[in-house]
Amino acid sequence: MKTNKLEKVRGRSIKGFDLHEALMKCKEFLSGFGGHTMAVGVSVKHDNLLAFKKKFLEMAKNSNISKLEPVLNIDKLISIDEINKQIVEELSLLEPYGEANEMPVFAFKELKIDSIKSLSEGKHLKLTLKSDKNTYINAIGFNLGEYVNDYKIGDRVDIAGNLEINSFNGVDSIQINIKDIMKSV
Repeated sequence: MKTNKLEKVRGRSIKGFDLHEALMKCKEFLSGFGGHTMAVGVSVKHDNLLAFKKKFLEMAKNSNISKLEPVLNIDKLISIDEINKQIVEELSLLEPYGEANEMPVFAFKELKIDSIKSLSEGKHLKLTLKSDKNTYINAIGFNLGEYVNDYKIGDRVDIAGNLEINSFNGVDSIQINIKDIMKSV
């Protein structure tokens, strides 16, 4: 039985794989699509969904997507001793963030882990970090929960991430949204 039901799909990519270009090569299966290199929205008739999926996955495989290395560009190395709520709030003046205007990524070096735990059944990583001047900051690593076994209290780490204001139970605090973490060398 044929159906004209439309399936809607959204996608995000990594640098090195152009989603829009890939969709142009699959457009015979699509009812409509839009977006850019890194993010797209697609409408596919239900009857075309399997054929679209097969061709798209074949293109991804042929592009050697598994060999692409993610790149994290650091905008500035800073110390947690230098930041305050006003500075973090002023980062909102740079909005809106997107492909052509990415949220600033900061590097923080030689922070000592004061507490570490996983959240949401091991899915996320939650840290409290301390500088040599005894300044503390919280950090959250979404989908980085597996790292809880790689680090312990007292370890020194380098962090790359975005600065944000976390509002929880009526209290605002500065936190780092972790994009990458490694032991300090």
